[in-house]
Amino acid sequence: MLAAFFSLVGCANDVLTLFNLAPYRIGSVVFFAPYCLLIGYLIFRSTFLPGILGVLMAFAGLGWLIFLSPLAKHLSTYLMVLGFLAEASLMLWLLVKGVNVQRWTEQASSTRSKGTSGS
Repeated sequence: MLAAFFSLVGCANDVLTLFNLAPYRIGSVVFFAPYCLLIGYLIFRSTFLPGILGVLMAFAGLGWLIFLSPLAKHLSTYLMVLGFLAEASLMLWLLVKGVNVQRWTEQASSTRSKGTSGS
């Protein structure tokens, strides 16, 4: 939920900035970096996507955080390549392979059984 919140706020910030309605001039990378970190953590912890995709997304999130620092001037090309590589890898994996449906259903059924046995 927190990752979705950061993504939503970043998108809203972009739209408001586009129409010159944003009360503050905040770059959307401020919201996108934590989003990538959180998504990377969730993917790494999941059992239905490869952990390497989560690691790449977490590194992309760290790269976007570095992008906010003075080091960005010297590292911007490398940080953009890292972000592109991580996000393109996740996108291509989801388009070509998708999630491991068997693990997805196993996890969903175990979550359901835990929820019903506790009541």
